[in-house]
Amino acid sequence: MTTFRWGIAFIQLGMLLLAIGLVPLAIMALLFPGVSNLVPVLLSLSVAPLGGLCLIAGLVMWGIGKVRG
Repeated sequence: MTTFRWGIAFIQLGMLLLAIGLVPLAIMALLFPGVSNLVPVLLSLSVAPLGGLCLIAGLVMWGIGKVRG
């Protein structure tokens, strides 16, 4: 597998992890503001940073793969 394809895979993984970490937090904050939202906060603090790192690494790999050909 080339660096370009690895970059695309890491970008997709990063977006998925960011969605898993941030979407429940947004839903709980908007639809259920009075309910304790401990689980979405824990997801946003544990999964979302990993998703951000994967997204950045994927963008770097994608850029390197694009430049290399």
